[in-house]
Amino acid sequence: MFITKKLEQGVNQKSRMESEQRQAAKKQMMVLMQEGYSWHEAASRAGIRISRSTAYRWFQQFRTRGEGGLHDGRHGHTAKMHQPIQAWLEARCREEPTLPSSSLQKELNAHCGVLVSITHLNRIRAAHGLARQSARVEKKARTKLST
Repeated sequence: MFITKKLEQGVNQKSRMESEQRQAAKKQMMVLMQEGYSWHEAASRAGIRISRSTAYRWFQQFRTRGEGGLHDGRHGHTAKMHQPIQAWLEARCREEPTLPSSSLQKELNAHCGVLVSITHLNRIRAAHGLARQSARVEKKARTKLST
């Protein structure tokens, strides 16, 4: 158990370091593009292999939002969601555990202005132990038909 935990910490630290290096390379590339280098030359100098469309998408984000535009967004990670939305989701699911994900999706969109697919909602609910509990309906007693 201890070894597994240490390995996980090492992997997380390595991926964090790679992420920081990638962010630095992206920033370097954007600075080079601002200085007039072509996207291809800037990518080569920064050590990044990307497509032309990605380069210009990053550049647009960098010009409009600054360095914040270079941070990678979520890419469908099943257990992650922004904290305020996750807190609302958890409270709502605990309040009404039988609420179907389709209704939850509509409420989430109306309350937070966020559109999340039902599949993603189901994954998040399962990952956080908030899976929909079916409403318990008592079975009707069976009556024998008299002949």
